[in-house]
Amino acid sequence: MHLGPRRAIFLREGGELSVEDITEDYTPVGEQALVKVKYSAINPADQKHAFIGLCTGSVSGLEWVGTVVEVGDSCSFKIGEEIFGLGIYGRKRPLYLGCHQDYVIADGPQFAWPLPKGLSDQDAVSIPCAVGTAVDALFNILGFGFPPAGFDGRDATGVPILIWGGASAVGTATIQVAKAAGFAPIFTTASPKNHESLLKIGALSAFDYNSPTVVEDIRNAVAQSGKKLSVVADTVSDNGTPDMAKRCLSDDVRDEDLLLSSVLPVNDPAWKICLGARPYGESFWFIHDVTQDTEFPVRVKNYMDWFMRNHGNFWKPILRTTVVQGAEKGIEEIRRVAAGGVSREKVLIAHPF
Repeated sequence: MHLGPRRAIFLREGGELSVEDITEDYTPVGEQALVKVKYSAINPADQKHAFIGLCTGSVSGLEWVGTVVEVGDSCSFKIGEEIFGLGIYGRKRPLYLGCHQDYVIADGPQFAWPLPKGLSDQDAVSIPCAVGTAVDALFNILGFGFPPAGFDGRDATGVPILIWGGASAVGTATIQVAKAAGFAPIFTTASPKNHESLLKIGALSAFDYNSPTVVEDIRNAVAQSGKKLSVVADTVSDNGTPDMAKRCLSDDVRDEDLLLSSVLPVNDPAWKICLGARPYGESFWFIHDVTQDTEFPVRVKNYMDWFMRNHGNFWKPILRTTVVQGAEKGIEEIRRVAAGGVSREKVLIAHPF
């Protein structure tokens, strides 16, 4: 399909963002679909990826929702179908995978789904990155199982967990994914204004991360629960949060029993980084020249498929949605989100630019 010149938000070295024109056409092949974007969602990584060498020189953006306008010869999606998905990130990301543009390629069914009943397009576009990251943290990095989606692991039933940064998109997703898996009690941190909302989606207790006594408060709550805390999912992983979260752990937990997941690299081998996307296969070429457990992407895919069938039974979209129009305004919002300027809020960019 001839698309003609169109505008997009590009990510450059050093985290610079710019509005630039794209002239190349995108043609779906195989299982791919060409999608006309209705909304693209903003994530901190839309700018922060540049600081770890990812996505520079390409179109920014991870999440999209829109309408299929052209399909490859083995694509399972239909022209006219409304779908949403994730644009895989990497060091040499093709232009067609960046989401802050008017057309994207849905690169097969691993990272794209039909819009399920009961979810609006604005709610759905916020799901792939947040839920995918939560699933990778709990079920891959920390090794817990989720039999309803067909995979085993550690039994999460009755296991206490601390989720640091509960009001972020990843934080709210991690609370709900953890609750569905049976973790209990669930402790989290957030600004006081968000505590009530986080209790409604599964947290037992929420604590003000700015309080000088937050570590002491969490440790006291853990002691009162009568359980040992050895599991943490840090959805912030910046400005000292891994150290603070680790200080909340029970004193008598052995180092070998620690299960700690972060969303950014931490200079402490006890912490293991989780990811928002895992392509099939052993080679992890799109980020590092390392290998991954080939079951990791299978577990994420199986969970996401289960989620699409069962979201109505447990998922509560509690993020406030802000919609902005235009690429220039989109850049302003990307910078605000990356700087931590949102709280229980998801910012979407409406298309076309």
